[in-house]
Amino acid sequence: MFAVVLSFDGESGEDLAAGIEHVKDEVIPALEHAGGLHGWWLADRDAGRRLTVMVWDTQEQYDAGMTRVQEARAKGPGRQRPAPSSVARFEVYGSVTGAS
Repeated sequence: MFAVVLSFDGESGEDLAAGIEHVKDEVIPALEHAGGLHGWWLADRDAGRRLTVMVWDTQEQYDAGMTRVQEARAKGPGRQRPAPSSVARFEVYGSVTGAS
């Protein structure tokens, strides 16, 4: 199990809006049926910052999910999609899920 964390820092209002639309229109639909994924897309609109956190069970599931995202992106090559300021991969060594 591993996590991929993407940070988008210092975004203008236009970039922040474009990034959120890209995630809602392309990324989430491409990944909503991906096995082995827990994902969160976070925004601090006041600071112009977004954060993506995806926790994957296996590399194979990650590869398949990212292929689906690339296929969705290919359908709109001219669309504005702000690039992350950093991308990092982490080993997941613990987790907790609260009871409802």
